[in-house]
Amino acid sequence: MELRAFFEKYPDEETCIEEFKNKRLENNLVCKKCQHNVHSFRKVDLKFQCKKCGNRMSLRSGTVMENSNLPIKYWMICIELMTLSKRKFSALQIQYLLGHKRYEPIWLMVQKINFVMRKRDEKYKLRAYSEFDPEFLNEIEKLTFSKKKN
Repeated sequence: MELRAFFEKYPDEETCIEEFKNKRLENNLVCKKCQHNVHSFRKVDLKFQCKKCGNRMSLRSGTVMENSNLPIKYWMICIELMTLSKRKFSALQIQYLLGHKRYEPIWLMVQKINFVMRKRDEKYKLRAYSEFDPEFLNEIEKLTFSKKKN
């Protein structure tokens, strides 16, 4: 998704919360107490409530966002930036883009996202072929043609 389209789709915190809630429900949210998988959502305190035992679970519980006070929109923007681009974004750049005053929570968010992405990437191993960055191949072509001319 283009960044412009991202901001059109998720213009505010409420939209981000709704999307994240729906994704959690799609991924079969299970009650930690009774293992039941049918929940209702309480908008008042952003918690899921098990329809069987009444146990409440935070929207962020069990996710990379757990124990974070940053808005969910920050998380979604950061994840989008880190997965959209081939180049890496520093925590300082993301802090600037988000307009957040403090560096430490943004740094921690970036570290957590990087950790989760590394864990996901470890599941997939390249076997029969290799991937090259298009810029790398362009540099090889330039070197090859410059040697032929000489």
